[in-house]
Amino acid sequence: MKKILSVLIFLTGCITAFAQSVPALLIPADARSLAMGGVSSVVAAEHLDVRAAYSSWAPSTAANTIAGLDVYIPLAGKFSVFVGGNMFMDKPYSEYDSQGALKGEFTPKDLIVSLGGEYRVNTALSFGLKGRFISSSLAKEANGTAFCADLFVAYRTESFDAALSMCNLGTGIDYGKGSYSLPALVKAFGGYRIAKGLTAALELDYLFNGAFMAGAGAEYWIADIVALRAGYHYGDRTKALPSFASLGVGAKFAGVSINATYLAASPTLGNTLMIGLGYNF
Repeated sequence: MKKILSVLIFLTGCITAFAQSVPALLIPADARSLAMGGVSSVVAAEHLDVRAAYSSWAPSTAANTIAGLDVYIPLAGKFSVFVGGNMFMDKPYSEYDSQGALKGEFTPKDLIVSLGGEYRVNTALSFGLKGRFISSSLAKEANGTAFCADLFVAYRTESFDAALSMCNLGTGIDYGKGSYSLPALVKAFGGYRIAKGLTAALELDYLFNGAFMAGAGAEYWIADIVALRAGYHYGDRTKALPSFASLGVGAKFAGVSINATYLAASPTLGNTLMIGLGYNF
């Protein structure tokens, strides 16, 4: 019983220290985005696009796991829809009964299910809305649900992309001891195709809890088949996603793409590996 209580106290203390919950909402579950310092442009769903990702997240410190699936679907006219889901699983911990006997293990996890849409005003300008349902479990006695939404406007040309987003706006989440806020933030993204095959991108984020994040990255395609990526993310380990450097490679052929990303230069997230697989119809 004492071990269960200590785990609950520890997990509740972590939430209180961050003044928010569900930090998984800040993690890019996309290998290409993560490889470029975590920058996240808004995807133009001109074709059916399916993406899956799997990550061993912070293996040296937390040993967490991320699994995700996103689908972008263009509709007739100027509309497109998005559906996706991500699972963030913490390292399991042991549970004991009041006599100190081992009962089993529990794995804290966050499930995030997303549904959204985008309206293209013209070939360059679009607006979008994405809603999310969140189910979070810190322990068998500490579970909560929440709803939030992202609003964005995007502008795209042949050489330049820009997007402004307000993310994770919604309800708090209550694990049974009061409501905790979600990590709401404002994102400003810009990407520029410098030359054939070479793209640079920058993102600035301001969290409503007072934290600031920034990411910068570059991508270079060789013969439009193999991609080399690198980036850096500046963060705040107490209020947001910690700082890290990123390296990645990718390849695509006949609509199939595969991407791999490795994080370094971070005592918290070092040795993180994310693999992505996609198909564009």
